[in-house]
Amino acid sequence: MKMNLQKKLMVVGISLSLITMLIVIAVNYSQNLRMSNVATEECLKLTDADLDHIAQNIYASLESQAILFQEILNNSLNIAEEIINRKGTINVKDNQNVNWDVVNQFTKNTSKITLGKMYVGDSWLGQNRDCNEVSPVVDEVGKIANVTCTIFQKMNESGDMLRICTNIKTLEGNRAIGTYIPRHNPDGTTNPVVSTVLNGETYRGRAFVVNAWYITAYKPIYDDNRNIVGMFYVGVPQDELSTIRNSIMNIKVGKTGYVYVLDSKGNYLISKDGERDGENIWEAKDTNGVNFIQEIVKKALSLSPNEIAEQKYP
Repeated sequence: MKMNLQKKLMVVGISLSLITMLIVIAVNYSQNLRMSNVATEECLKLTDADLDHIAQNIYASLESQAILFQEILNNSLNIAEEIINRKGTINVKDNQNVNWDVVNQFTKNTSKITLGKMYVGDSWLGQNRDCNEVSPVVDEVGKIANVTCTIFQKMNESGDMLRICTNIKTLEGNRAIGTYIPRHNPDGTTNPVVSTVLNGETYRGRAFVVNAWYITAYKPIYDDNRNIVGMFYVGVPQDELSTIRNSIMNIKVGKTGYVYVLDSKGNYLISKDGERDGENIWEAKDTNGVNFIQEIVKKALSLSPNEIAEQKYP
């Protein structure tokens, strides 16, 4: 009986000790878990703040570059207009026809057309393909402003625009005349450059020119009767943004994160290592099946720069 009592007391003692230990362990675990959650929350806040700063700095850099390039293009347009005004007005002489073999800039389809000659003052603007021979207006603008420059002539009632005078070179080293920008893109949508110009407005933005992307400005050309007979273009190659482009591609976020830049239609402007530049990811979905790129763009277009940087996207 005595032995049984000792055993009972031992069991009770051990049980109380175990209970005490379990309570201590539970309290420590709870405190550690709370501390871990607090630490995780603070780390996430710091990470979000760091990402905010990265986004704001990139946006500010791109915005300052855009302002700089737009100022260059505005000055170039002013220079072009001054040169044209000095030479005289631009007019199409329908009684002086010239044949063209024209190439659609996008589809590369070819056709033959006949147009009246376009003059600036007494100088005919077409059909010089030789870079060693001077072309009116465009060479002078290019020399003064250090930009690419083109004069387009309206081809037809649809409004397709033909390059008749340019300082842009083809891959073969000739002047890129005879190519045209169609009113409608291959997918049937209206070309934003041509439609903007035909509405009597100046298009400013990124555009595909001959065989590469440029930062551009296109302005309507009117004849003496205020009819739109063509358009005037100035631009700088997008590749000239290479310094800021490379700095963005070199940004590392954590161990594997990176920064990319899209336009408002979901096209990669700057992708990881430049490998997907130009690719469209507008229809990309996240693991929940949400078109997250579309959501990001919609939110971004409705926010100020600071608000954009502060948004948390999936």
